[in-house]
Amino acid sequence: MVDLHTLPEGSRPNGAIRNNGPDHLVIERAKLRELAEGWPCYRDACEWENFESIFHPGAHVYTTWSGRVAYEDFIAASKAGMDKGAFIMHRCHGTTSDINPAATLAVTKLKATITQRFVVDGVEFDVEADCRFCFFFEKVDGRWGARLVRHWYEKDKIIPVNPSRVPKVDEEKAQTYPPGYRYLAYFQELTMGVKVLMDMPGHRRHVGTQNLEKHDFLYRQAKSWLEGNGLDIEVPK
Repeated sequence: MVDLHTLPEGSRPNGAIRNNGPDHLVIERAKLRELAEGWPCYRDACEWENFESIFHPGAHVYTTWSGRVAYEDFIAASKAGMDKGAFIMHRCHGTTSDINPAATLAVTKLKATITQRFVVDGVEFDVEADCRFCFFFEKVDGRWGARLVRHWYEKDKIIPVNPSRVPKVDEEKAQTYPPGYRYLAYFQELTMGVKVLMDMPGHRRHVGTQNLEKHDFLYRQAKSWLEGNGLDIEVPK
């Protein structure tokens, strides 16, 4: 059984600063928080120019429905999905940042809920997935920007708009999807014409799944980034 009360072994970055620290790093972490919270605030409001300001050129994004794509392609796909009826929004719950003493590299984790509205067979409902964004930030020429954005998908649920009308779910099929985003993946594939990635990082509770393996991998990737070892952008098989 995985110890739920520890981080993956060897995943805590050496020398990174979080909580308190020198005042100048507190200011830098405030900048990182503003950038991270810009994802849901800008994207949900279609403030695309502001959304673009989060990233450095060449940055990539991973999501369940988009896979690994350049951030410009993610924006284009988001716009196309919205035009076809996809209605995805987010709620922010809290932000933490690890930053190196030189204030040139950082990893920001944003606790959030992804909430997507669906209408299937005349039944309107939301699927909500609790997740954590993971932003890999770098400061270049005095400007912070993301190089990579990933997520840990932790748990999800279905919420009917009208409690007396609930969507039908093929439970046998639903069980083939990852536990952290089971119903989100189920209905995204059903309605969006996409093939959802099955190996997105999950939660420490997801024992025996590739999602737990990717959970630990993402922590180690964050450590490597903060320690100045570069970023190996994993390509899905």
